[in-house]
Amino acid sequence: MLTLKEIYDIEIQQEKRVLDKYQNSNLSHLSLVLGSTNKNFALYSFFERHNIQKLKQYFYVCGLLDAFRIKNYQSRMFDYDIPAVCYVLLCDNVPFLKEVYANLTYNTFYISEETGEKTPLNMDTMVEDGESAIFVHTIQQFLKGNTALIERNLKIMEEKYLPFHSQNPELMCYDVEFFKALYAKDKSACEDILKTLVSPKIHNKRNIDSLLKKHVSMPALGYAKLAWIYGVEVDVKSKLIPKELLPIQPNEGYDIPYDFLK
Repeated sequence: MLTLKEIYDIEIQQEKRVLDKYQNSNLSHLSLVLGSTNKNFALYSFFERHNIQKLKQYFYVCGLLDAFRIKNYQSRMFDYDIPAVCYVLLCDNVPFLKEVYANLTYNTFYISEETGEKTPLNMDTMVEDGESAIFVHTIQQFLKGNTALIERNLKIMEEKYLPFHSQNPELMCYDVEFFKALYAKDKSACEDILKTLVSPKIHNKRNIDSLLKKHVSMPALGYAKLAWIYGVEVDVKSKLIPKELLPIQPNEGYDIPYDFLK
């Protein structure tokens, strides 16, 4: 198994290759690859170099790359990639999180197999129908403090998502319960659910990367950070939720390293 240092060294070369190959052509693919690269840069910076400022900078870049793909290519990553969203929360760039990231949405279409016609497909409709996008959408509402939509989403999760759409209700029910506890600002309940999420059984099901799962547990870490952003300062004694990453302490400044993001 590769170490974080070995992965970092590989990613340094990967970053140069993909920038040389795709910067003037396939920006959709480039932004996707660079998202993974910057995530690994962030984790290496924190766990191996003990540099929390670089972690925050790299996760900010991850957020910029997500925004680029969603705005320009209508990426539907919010339907399925809760961990990616949770990593971005660690950047501590609160204005970016609340004013940009929390307002990202997709508006695309699919082609009907029966008629061959284009049918509109947007995130708002998917949320209202109780599809998986509701989880990231709810995180966005917590960032914005939109209590009305949080309440609505919790009801949709209970009535539509859990009964009809979850293939793993024994897992996703913890996410629903956490959001309910966070909305109630019940610190103790939030901490209990986070402890369950980092328990070996649930952690191993929700975190499949054999290296990264030794360092962090997603979505538990991201949810703990969301709680701090929302004003609930949870405290979970687990190495998989590093306590240094929870307080909101932004960098003095954040850089945009890639020209196509400027």
